[in-house]
Amino acid sequence: MNRALLDLPPALEPRRAELESAVRAAVERIAAFAQTHGWGDLVREPFFDKVKIFDDKAAFDAFLIGATGVDTATELPAEFCAALENRVLTAVSPEMYDAVYADGREPGSYAKLLAHEIAHRLHIRILNGDEEAMGPVWFYEGFAIYAADQMNDPTYILPDDELWRVVDNPKRGSYKKYGAVIRQFLKKTTIGEMVKRAGWPGFADWLRRL
Repeated sequence: MNRALLDLPPALEPRRAELESAVRAAVERIAAFAQTHGWGDLVREPFFDKVKIFDDKAAFDAFLIGATGVDTATELPAEFCAALENRVLTAVSPEMYDAVYADGREPGSYAKLLAHEIAHRLHIRILNGDEEAMGPVWFYEGFAIYAADQMNDPTYILPDDELWRVVDNPKRGSYKKYGAVIRQFLKKTTIGEMVKRAGWPGFADWLRRL
């Protein structure tokens, strides 16, 4: 990997090879997912031009706030650890991620974190750039969780009443539950069909009829 592609603070420089490997694994994971589901053409062009990893959460927050142009007084949640904005894939270090996000601890968790952010950009490409068509928060985050193969515990199954509480809640909630909801619906339909319908009126009603 070109050294200019991966921007590291001095403390993380000795781990460059490890972090480069995580970035490659993330890209390969999303490429394989896209190919499996008929979106292979959409991953031919890279999603980012640079990767920037921080060993300081405050510096990560400040960089991301500046990159997105939101109010400088904005406080990002402690568990907000990665993003892909303006073609820069940004993340905190693996240790910082593990420390604040217990649900994400699993083999390959850091590469999966990066893959999750790339998956959001794939989702937007599938929709020809229409971010408004990504659907409710549980779905577009669930899509990224599924694409990145995060929190894939086959024993974690939500009862119907809890599943529908997740679907009907417009506020941001548990990513682990989002992953479980997506996987439970995928026993009845395909991810492609869900992507197509997620931005339509009556998406939840359609899911209830499955």
